[in-house]
Amino acid sequence: MGEDKKGKRKKWPIVVIVILAVLIGGVSAAWSFAQSKLNKISRNETKETVKPEDEYFETNEEEEDDSHETMNPDDLKWPEGGDIMENKDIMNIMLIGQDKRPGENRARSDSMMILTVNKRDQKVKITSLMRDMYLQIPGYSDNRINASYAFGGMKLLDATVEKNFLVKIDGNVEVDFDGFQKVFDKIGGVDIDINAKEASHLKEQGFTGLSEGKVHMNGELALAYSRIRKVGNNDFERTQRQRNVMLSAFQKVKSLGLPELTKMVDTLFPYITTDLTNNEIISLVYNVFRFHPDKIEDNRIPLDNAYESAWIRKMLVMVPDLPKNREALQTIIFGDSNKAK
Repeated sequence: MGEDKKGKRKKWPIVVIVILAVLIGGVSAAWSFAQSKLNKISRNETKETVKPEDEYFETNEEEEDDSHETMNPDDLKWPEGGDIMENKDIMNIMLIGQDKRPGENRARSDSMMILTVNKRDQKVKITSLMRDMYLQIPGYSDNRINASYAFGGMKLLDATVEKNFLVKIDGNVEVDFDGFQKVFDKIGGVDIDINAKEASHLKEQGFTGLSEGKVHMNGELALAYSRIRKVGNNDFERTQRQRNVMLSAFQKVKSLGLPELTKMVDTLFPYITTDLTNNEIISLVYNVFRFHPDKIEDNRIPLDNAYESAWIRKMLVMVPDLPKNREALQTIIFGDSNKAK
């Protein structure tokens, strides 16, 4: 009897080793599977840049009028810079919707949102940056913020945000419009509440059967909705529509099972370009879903009553009150502490 117990005691280390081997093998297989999927994402951002001497300004189609002040760009006074704020528990990812057409390498960014993941407070936030904001672009003349992406891609866009708002951008994720449509079709579309004017505008674009209220949108309709500009308060409502679509998609993705998620990943990843590593992506996704956020806080920069619309270089732009908007974005991202750690 004693020998049996002794024999069993000897076998326990072997059993534990076998169990650990199986678990490690399973984790290793899962890790390898995740890495194989993530390797479908492109890291090859178009390297072509616009030299400072070749910079350009996208003028508005309409003629300047007296409804907005005409400013001399040399008369603008920007506030002094400072230390760029960052926090080890907070990750800021720039989400870029690229308005790239067939045959183009890189166009201007059609939408820019900062995805903030706060591991300390377990909160997720999305902040839209209005594309017509007139800002300082490092190494170039002042211009619309989306010109920074057209001139120098992710790197120059990040540098522009950091120079003007003094917040650290930790990485970028870019999706072109083809990928946008396909992923929304793959997840089965999203439900969005639209108003009567939005429904009328979309019907003019050829979409049928629409009316005020909740509408189920496939990829094509969701893209058209998110790009509506000349309904309501122009780009302000447009960026809100983009956030509505993003938040609805997030809630839909949370409800999908593993088979559906796998299919979505296979469809979406080839249309993504990022400068994040596979490990950083896994950590980011893990933290977002670990928090189980029922509500993602959405914001917009510039704030209401903290900018001036003006004509500069034949462009109708938004000149932000930079100190107010800088403080606002820092508070949105870092909270009341506002301290880099």
